[in-house]
Amino acid sequence: MMKRKLLVRGLTLLSVVALHALAPVQAQTFPDKPIRVVVPFAPGGGADVIARMVGERLTANWGQPVIIDNKPGAGTLIGAHAVATSPPDGYTLLAATADTLAVAAALQRKPITQPEKTLTPLTQIVRTPLFIAVKPDSPYKTLADFVEAARRNPNGLSYGSAGVGTLHHMAMEMFDAQAKIEVKHAAYRGSSPALADLLSGVLDVAVIDSPVALPQMKGGKIRALAVSTAARSSMAPEVPTIAEQGFPGYAAMSWMGFAVPRGTPQPVADKLFGGIRDAIENPEVAQRLRGMGLDPVTSKSAAEFASFAGTERERWGELIRAKDIHAD
Repeated sequence: MMKRKLLVRGLTLLSVVALHALAPVQAQTFPDKPIRVVVPFAPGGGADVIARMVGERLTANWGQPVIIDNKPGAGTLIGAHAVATSPPDGYTLLAATADTLAVAAALQRKPITQPEKTLTPLTQIVRTPLFIAVKPDSPYKTLADFVEAARRNPNGLSYGSAGVGTLHHMAMEMFDAQAKIEVKHAAYRGSSPALADLLSGVLDVAVIDSPVALPQMKGGKIRALAVSTAARSSMAPEVPTIAEQGFPGYAAMSWMGFAVPRGTPQPVADKLFGGIRDAIENPEVAQRLRGMGLDPVTSKSAAEFASFAGTERERWGELIRAKDIHAD
């Protein structure tokens, strides 16, 4: 029995050594077959479009097809689970949003995967400002007007978000807590349906991401009371931040990056990190992203992105627990 245990341990040790020895060779030849990018949303949305843009650049630079695989559901955790259970060889990536890496697991009592344990973040690629918006003829001319009305009439006003657990939802819940107001939440399947109900008068305000909000703002269809980011957005510098309107320290934004299965060899992960960074920093891609209302940004390292995601997960998790928010 002792000899068998020693033999098993020896074989295991040899396997680990072999894998470590193989990793540099894998990195040298990587990629030598198609790469799959799992997008945890339906086709046609912002994350899908961005993933395809990055995929096009990777194909151009590496000569291997990048296949987009849409797997929506469970607050993005179906897609995350598909990647987490794939071979950790660098050929399966997740187009991961803040919903995936910072919020979704905390919202579900029995999540099918816990991304912080099953995935390795690679790099952030975009940040998305959020706007608290009203109709042009709304009686709320400033954020202070809205807050005052909400305090006079608890749960008498309503706001729309892109869905339960999205950063749109979390951002407004955090604002409600800081402003000490209670506003009814109406969850939609994306910003566009929320915008439609705002324009029709069903909602008092809506939290809308920049790709949807900016064209409407420029066309005079909606008016932004505030932007959620710590500093004013260069895309709408006339819109004041929430922080500068009496709520110091407030900051929230949606974001997106890439992740791989935990256990992916470091040399392969490093090559993916460099390839994705080069794709986002490509002038044509950066220009297209800004034209969509997005801020292109890359992490200095995978460790920096993991740290950022961890900080976001901690603060949103604290809010979710404090307000007892659940998606299931």
